[in-house]
Amino acid sequence: MLVVEVGFKLNNTLDYYDKILKTNGLINDFNVVTHDIYYTNKDLNNLSENEMKNACIRLRSCDNEKYKIQNNLISELNMNEIDLEKLKEFETELSHFGYRKVFDTTKKDHHYYKDGMNSKVQLQEIDNIGLLVYYDNSNYYKYDLDTQRSKLIDELNSYGFNFNYDELGLDKLRTLYYGKECTSKNQNG
Repeated sequence: MLVVEVGFKLNNTLDYYDKILKTNGLINDFNVVTHDIYYTNKDLNNLSENEMKNACIRLRSCDNEKYKIQNNLISELNMNEIDLEKLKEFETELSHFGYRKVFDTTKKDHHYYKDGMNSKVQLQEIDNIGLLVYYDNSNYYKYDLDTQRSKLIDELNSYGFNFNYDELGLDKLRTLYYGKECTSKNQNG
C-alpha cells in the first residue's frame, strides 16, 4: 500500500492561509521549528522523493532539542538520539561508514485541525523553498493513488484552498538536491 501525501507550494503569506483555515473552522493547534539533516552513502540521482528519503539517515531536532535519529541505516549505530553538542562527533562517525551530509534544512511547521478530522493540515515555511501545504488522510489509504490524491485535493479545497487535479506538488528533497523546483503527483512517492 502506498500512501499519497500532497504538498503544494503556496503563493500568499502564512497569515493569508492561517485566516482561510480559521474561517473554515480549523484551529492552529501546534507550531514547531524543525531542523532536519540528511546523510547518505548512495547516489541520489534519478530517485523519487520517497526513494531519496529512504536512502538517507535523518536527524531531526524540534525547537532545539536533541536530534532524534530516524531511518537508521547503520546497524552498528545503537543510538536513538544525539545531543546538539555531539553532532560533529556523530558526523565523523558516519563518515567512517561512507555517509555524507546531503541536506540541512529548517522549517517552521504549523498544524491545523478541527473536530472530525483524523489528520492535520500542515503549513510549512521551508528555508530555501517557501511556504507549502502538506496533507494526507488515513481514511483514503484503501483507495488507489489517483483516488487518494483527488480526495485529498477535494478536502483541502473544502478548507478554503483552490487546487485543481492537474496541479503537481513540490518535492522538497528533490528540489533541494537539484537546486530547482521538482514536482510530482505524490510527495510520499
